[in-house]
Amino acid sequence: MDTPAKDPVKDPAKDKVLASWRGPDSGGNRGLGMVVFLVSLGMFFAVGIVCFLLYRLTSSASAGMDPLNLPPALWLSTAVLAATAWGVQQSLSAARQGLMPLLYRWLKRTWVLALLFILIQAPALVELLRVHQVYVQDGRAGIYGMTFALVLLHVLHVLGGMVPLSILVWRAHQQRLHRDSLPFVQSCAAYWHFLEVVWLVLVITLAWAG
Repeated sequence: MDTPAKDPVKDPAKDKVLASWRGPDSGGNRGLGMVVFLVSLGMFFAVGIVCFLLYRLTSSASAGMDPLNLPPALWLSTAVLAATAWGVQQSLSAARQGLMPLLYRWLKRTWVLALLFILIQAPALVELLRVHQVYVQDGRAGIYGMTFALVLLHVLHVLGGMVPLSILVWRAHQQRLHRDSLPFVQSCAAYWHFLEVVWLVLVITLAWAG
């Protein structure tokens, strides 16, 4: 009479090896990819800020240069961005608790605040460019051109951040957000908080060195 085969004893170490062959954890990959992306982007902005400081503080062309007068709209946009940071954090908190209706409301508010930030900065960018052109026509050295470029770069990244934010708002509107969407919300929140930190560093640098 044949003896029934015994079930093999599961080896936890072997299970881990097999799991690694099945593929990496997508959530972990998303988080690592976001970290690498934000570090790279941070270095990009850091180079721009350092170039501004070097030109303003050490260049011979900066001798006798007029001070930089930031448009008041930039300070107003800073307050709006702070409100956006609050909205992003509240959205993330709602997502972690699985409160989808609350998440939808905060996502909509955050999207509106982000759009308001861009609309407020648009006339400020026009003013910076106008003053830069005046300096060029008069043959005077100034830092309005570099200031315009740095602020514009940040605005463009804010516009880029509105793409995933818009996707989240649309999915929430279609009731297609659930707990599995948390990594996407976390990545979006990390990007927006990064933009907030970059803007604070940028505007403080411009006000101090300008």
